[in-house]
Amino acid sequence: MLEPNNPDIDIDELMSRVRSEVLRRQFGGTSNGSTSSVSHANTPLDTLAIESHLGSAARLAEVRTKWSGQLKLFPFNVPAVQRILLRTLAFVFRDQRNVNFEIVHALRENVALNQRMHARLTELEERLRRIEHADANSRNGVAPSD
Repeated sequence: MLEPNNPDIDIDELMSRVRSEVLRRQFGGTSNGSTSSVSHANTPLDTLAIESHLGSAARLAEVRTKWSGQLKLFPFNVPAVQRILLRTLAFVFRDQRNVNFEIVHALRENVALNQRMHARLTELEERLRRIEHADANSRNGVAPSD
């Protein structure tokens, strides 16, 4: 059982896992256990799970300012040692942190682009259906209903 005030529990990560599992169960599989990877253009594009993961990744890419509760052993429990190690880690991983932020930014741009492309695809499919319907009606001699 989880302790109610455990500071090591990451609420954002837990929520993103729950959302991912819900999406996987809703859209990833059918009742017979097989998975379907077919995307339907008429369904709305749900990017909530992706945004949740990106938010979690951005939060984890920030500079660590607090020492982990799992490292409360000597000599790591001395505040001066903790500050020095945190500053050293921040300096050593500065470039990696910058790369992580750029990747998160690029993925957010990619999600926005995918949403725009999905909307455009839906619009084009609707136009194609209307054209096909008008073509079928003209071949059958029926006046267009538009």
